[in-house]
Amino acid sequence: MVADLSAAREPRERRLIVVAGEASGDAHAARLVRALREHGPVRVRAVAGPALRAAGAETIVPQEDLAVIGFSGVLARLPAILKARRAILDEVARFRPDAVVLVDYPGFNLRLGPALKRLGVPVLYYIAPQVWAWHAERAREMAGWVDRLAVVFPFEEPLFRDAGVKATFVGHPLLDDLAPEVSEAAFRAELGAGPADRILGLLPGSRPGELAAHGDELLEVARRLREGRPDLVPVLALAPGLSTRRLDPARLAGVRVVEGRTHSVQAWATCCVVASGTATLETALFGTPLAIVYRVGWLNHAIARRLVRLTRIGLPNIVAGREVAPEFVQGDFRAPAVAAALARWLDDPGERERARAALAVVREKLGGPGASRRVAGLAWDLVA
Repeated sequence: MVADLSAAREPRERRLIVVAGEASGDAHAARLVRALREHGPVRVRAVAGPALRAAGAETIVPQEDLAVIGFSGVLARLPAILKARRAILDEVARFRPDAVVLVDYPGFNLRLGPALKRLGVPVLYYIAPQVWAWHAERAREMAGWVDRLAVVFPFEEPLFRDAGVKATFVGHPLLDDLAPEVSEAAFRAELGAGPADRILGLLPGSRPGELAAHGDELLEVARRLREGRPDLVPVLALAPGLSTRRLDPARLAGVRVVEGRTHSVQAWATCCVVASGTATLETALFGTPLAIVYRVGWLNHAIARRLVRLTRIGLPNIVAGREVAPEFVQGDFRAPAVAAALARWLDDPGERERARAALAVVREKLGGPGASRRVAGLAWDLVA
């Protein structure tokens, strides 16, 4: 009699916990989860946002509970942050994962990682904390608890390897599926814009605090630029869950407000003004000339000035190693100055093409697509 060996042939289900604390990390983590399933059966529990939930991850803590902005924002959310940390560590004991994948979100994950290591769980960190901007010594500390580190910028791999961290440059996940939601013709039709109209993209940031800090100033930029340019169509790209109700209604007049079209704005605009963050890198990868802006409260700014070691904050400029997009930060973020920078690109095709050519180096330095699959391979090796 032949024994039934079918059960033995079935691949073992891997168990992973994924911690992604912000919208961009949620999207990158979701692509990773889908890529992991190409290797075999996997069950994922996570600090999850909508993208991870759509990818089949079971929620330990909603990602939305951890969204904060700035140092003072952490203080306001501290009870929720501590509760989430406890829930994750309790889940490690119950779920017994093969590994934990930490995705970006350094303010939370850099403190969670050592606790995970003390519990004996292998840790893969995806999208390295920007220790080159804050604390270089953090890289050496990470060597004690990170089993594998997947970095998305080429200059990060030698930095972390020199500190003793097993780091691998995997490319940037934005290159995996960065595309406008609709064609240019369809986008212009949605806006009621003609084929020759110039489009000004306004991207204030994905968090409520960023919209409050940047929104009215961006609208003032648009108001100034519309003077003498009747064919200019300003477009404000709203992130999911945000509302214009606290913005100045007078300044909103004549501005199209769109949701679910951020990539179309970035791709099809003549130029953009973008709050510092992942959106600046996306805009640069589309080759659209952009000005980078950011403003925080005085306390956050005072702390950042003591900690940040960079002369530039915009990701396109950091990747390029030089200024390929002008930056307007804190007191320098004023509508007249930003409008003057954007006017060159709106009015002079030669200036616009020079800006596009300068941005091309950003894509060149980030390599090709496939980051999610490469990280999935690292994770699968870790749990094999």
